[in-house]
Formats: sequence, structure tokens, C-alpha cells
Amino acid sequence: MAGARKIVIKVGSNILVDKGGLRKRVLIELARVVSELRSKGHSVAIVTSGAGAMGRVHLGLSSSPKDMISKQALCAVGQVLLMHAYLEAFEFYGLRVAQLLLTRDDFAERSRFLNLRNTLIGLEKRGIVPVVNENDTVAVEEIRFGDNDTLSAMFAIAWDADVLILLTSVDGVIGADGRVIEEYSEGAELAKIEKTSFGAGGIDTKISAALMASESGVDVYIANGNELGNVFKIVDGENPGTRFRPSGTSLTLKKSWLKYLSQPKGRIYVDAGTSSALHSRKSLLPVGIVSVEGTFERGDVVEVVHGAELLGRGISNYSSTEVAQIKGKRSSELPEELFPYEEVVHADNFIPAKELR
Repeated sequence: MAGARKIVIKVGSNILVDKGGLRKRVLIELARVVSELRSKGHSVAIVTSGAGAMGRVHLGLSSSPKDMISKQALCAVGQVLLMHAYLEAFEFYGLRVAQLLLTRDDFAERSRFLNLRNTLIGLEKRGIVPVVNENDTVAVEEIRFGDNDTLSAMFAIAWDADVLILLTSVDGVIGADGRVIEEYSEGAELAKIEKTSFGAGGIDTKISAALMASESGVDVYIANGNELGNVFKIVDGENPGTRFRPSGTSLTLKKSWLKYLSQPKGRIYVDAGTSSALHSRKSLLPVGIVSVEGTFERGDVVEVVHGAELLGRGISNYSSTEVAQIKGKRSSELPEELFPYEEVVHADNFIPAKELR
């Protein structure tokens, strides 16, 4: 990998925490790795798990609670301990860290997504290492990632990262023959590996996250985090685990956001002629709109539907109230001072349903 890179390293709970608590030597070694990468001109962000596990160990619990309230309480306790440990370990190498606690809404809502990107730009300018975790204490089921593998992929897309390294307790994706799959291809037969005691996500979630990021142009690796030297091997062009090559037709950042990060706020129903036009990658004009469903504002994401067929997803130039007012009308009939856009959804801000699968 020639030149400076933006590298996201995801560290799982089973790498950082054991039954005795935080594995301090691992965290100190991680800080050393990040320090060395930064000295070579790379930008690095950490996506960390471990808050719940540290809370569990700190409170002396033998197993994880099942109910959401108790889980959130453990994460509230553990997150303080986790960030304090990061602060001390990275400070030893002269590095400053910043805590970013995120939910799906921080990616799904366009304004919050852009604010997140601006924050990351500010941190990068000041040489501060982002340490990212899910905001478990406020995340309910609807806005949870479920695991930090998915969070790391979404973060890598949002940060426009070059490389995502998913560090886990195995050597990579293990095939049915018991060997590590060096380069993953969809449909590969896998060995059955049980989830570990502290982690939330198994190998399936790691594969899904890796595919999400690689389609968005990120070079992804799943490797054993018990040997942090694997990070240097990856940066130096070696493959110590399983690689997911970036897609040859990578999505743009906006299309990646539409496909993987956004959450539709409503639906716009269109006629047959408009359906054909959208299949031909044309913009959505008011004249072809039949009805509108849901409540959304300008800039929100909507689904576009013909009958029972989902045609795609796009960014609306108008609110649901405005779309209801202009549906069925030609753009030339609309007062420009009130409706400055000819298109309700521009073709550049639309992703067809076939690309959402």
C-alpha cells in the first residue's frame, strides 16, 4: 500500500477483555501500532468494543444480563473505564484520543451524517485519534447496530477510509475444509464457528460488514487480533487473514450512504410511465407522481414505488406536504420562487432497487 492511507481498525471485546478484565498489554500494544502508523503518515481511527464486557467484569457478574436496561447500565459503567484506559495507553505514546459514541441515526440522517464527517475532519486536522463505539446507553432496538462490525463498516464508509481491518480471535474466515480463505468470494462454504463469550457478532456479521465496506471502495481484511503485527503486514501489502477486495465498480460516497446508511422517511408512488423513466435512470418529476405516504422534509430519503414494486431510494428535494401539492403537475406549471427544483428526486440522488440488494 503505497502512500498515506486512512485506516480503520476494529478491535473486538475478546481481544481487549478477558475474565480478569482489561488486557492492558494488548491496549498498550495497540497504541504503539497506531503511533507507528501515524509516524508513517497514515490516519487511523479505532472502532472499539468492550464497554459491556468491562462493565460486567467490574461489577463482578458471571454472565451477561439478557434485558436491555441491564445491558445499557453495564455499558454506561464500562464505557468510562474503557475510555480512561485508551486515554492512558495512547498518552504514553504522545497521542490524543477523542470519544465518538454513535447510533444508526447518526448515519441515517443526512445532516447528522455530514456533521459527523465535519467532526472527523476537525479531529484529523489536529492529529487526534477517534475512538468509536456504539452509544449503547441510549440505543434502542430500532437504532442499534447490533454489533460493532456493522458500525465499523458504516464508519469506514462515512470517513471515506481506504482500509478497514476487523481484528478478531480467529485467523480470518475459515472455509469448510478448515483453512483460512485468503480472498473471500460470495457463496464460499464456511466452517461453523461459535460466537465467543464476550463478543456480540459472529463471523457472518463480519462478512456482511466487510462486503458492505468493500462495495463502497474500502479494502477490508479480517485477521487475528491476538497478533497485532498483522496490522503492519496488511499495511505493507501482505494478507495475514481474509481479504475482501474493493468492488471494481465502487459506489460513490452518496450512493453508499443511500444504500447502506440512510433510513427512508416516506414513500412516493408513481405511474407506469415514470416507472419506465426511472428504470432508464431518469429523474423523478412531479408530473409522474400519483400519491405520497409518510411525513418527510426536504433532503430526507424516500422510497419510490410503482404499485407493489419498489423502484429505488432517493433524496427528495421537497417535503411530503410540497410533493402532495405538486403531484401530477408539470414542472413548468410550478412557481419557481416556491419550487426551485424541476425534479422531486434527481437521478444523481437515486439508487435503483436492483442495486439495493
